[in-house]
Amino acid sequence: MERDHEAAVALQPARAKASAILVALRPFQWPKNLIVYAALVFSAGDAWELRAVESWDHLLARTTALFVAWCLASSAVYLVNDVRDAPLDRFHPTKRRRPVAAGEVAPGEALAIALLLGAAGLLLAATTAGWEATAVLAGYLAGMSAYSAALKHVPIADVAALTGGVVARAVSGALAISVHISPWLYVCSGIGAWFLAVSKRWAELRSLGAEAENHRPALARYPPELLDQMLSASAGATVVTYALYSIESANVPENGAMALTIPFVAYGIFRYLYLLAGPRREDAPDRILFTDPQLLGTMAGFVGVALAVLLLA
Repeated sequence: MERDHEAAVALQPARAKASAILVALRPFQWPKNLIVYAALVFSAGDAWELRAVESWDHLLARTTALFVAWCLASSAVYLVNDVRDAPLDRFHPTKRRRPVAAGEVAPGEALAIALLLGAAGLLLAATTAGWEATAVLAGYLAGMSAYSAALKHVPIADVAALTGGVVARAVSGALAISVHISPWLYVCSGIGAWFLAVSKRWAELRSLGAEAENHRPALARYPPELLDQMLSASAGATVVTYALYSIESANVPENGAMALTIPFVAYGIFRYLYLLAGPRREDAPDRILFTDPQLLGTMAGFVGVALAVLLLA
């Protein structure tokens, strides 16, 4: 099998060291960290209250600095995970191209860069977003270390760990600008993240088939029908939960105008499922989210309508 790996790597064009390191940081995943802006966006209706504490420009700057800190920290996590997974990734049809698995970035180099990125992320958060947001980021790094070492091999716990990382991003964004954390922030971000994490496991099991256990041991313990049920249930729950939020939350206009954003959420989720199960079934779920023009347009439309409702209603 090692010879097969060496032959596969030999067929791939060599990347320059800097390019390989950049690829290993997975910048295409950074848009996930945009959820740190959720608290700022959905507090726009309380803009005057926020401005009484700090200027809007400063709040935006603090959130943006936190976003960068999360990008640095999440890239550190990816590097550590790649080092741990390299032996299995070398025999994966697509993951074998990852720089660490392909031998373009040495494990020691990857861990050193991860340490620097993690420290830089924490320092940036501490100097710009406050100690509470920094503590959440530190908790994320600790939690992802546990995930990489053990939790990723435990069914359900692996999905829960990934979900916790998304919720942590949203919570840190609220703490950075000192706004009240609505229970809806936990519920909506948590259920949405659960849906995305389950979709990732579902896609992996379907694409890898009998080889799934060799690439991710936890997949062997997931009955296919259970992942089907979890995917359907979490997709429906995401739409329903967001619909309830848009009508019942105290942070949205009382005239119910936020319900205008529900079609964007519903269309985005079902468009994503359509691509995942059909035309782009061979693509990684993360790449589908950030490369499909219709999904990107839906996200832009959602943000535009939500801001208009919050600022004008």
